[in-house]
Amino acid sequence: PDTIVRLAEHPRIIALKDAKGDVASTSWVIKRCGIPVYSGDDILNLPLLSVGAVGMVSVCGHTVGKDLKAMLDAWFAGDAARALEIHQKLIPVFKGTFKTQGAILTKAAMNLMGLPGGTTRLPLVDATPAQIATLREDLIAGGVQLG
Repeated sequence: PDTIVRLAEHPRIIALKDAKGDVASTSWVIKRCGIPVYSGDDILNLPLLSVGAVGMVSVCGHTVGKDLKAMLDAWFAGDAARALEIHQKLIPVFKGTFKTQGAILTKAAMNLMGLPGGTTRLPLVDATPAQIATLREDLIAGGVQLG
């Protein structure tokens, strides 16, 4: 956090994508330097908004972008209960997408949704049939419409 605060003084650093998984540290950075902070960890999108983040850089936005926008809209409209409802609905998607490397399962999720997810590039490898089966369950549990 101290390094981030010092870096935030540089005129070409205008925002921070925070994906370190430490809400307390991020809260401290927001208080100390005031630069816009974006959540880079989907499961922490709402918790980081609650301590002053202004948005998100989301992997899960590829599959549940409309829901994430609705969560942001609810949060910034002052409807914390609705934002929490959406966040809780999406927990299976957040957890399921990161059971292995995010790009692997995001591509698999997009393919399951009938979208052009394609295949991974080396050094990544495509999801296994077992990973895809589990991902399917997680996406359905999170309300994702599959193709």
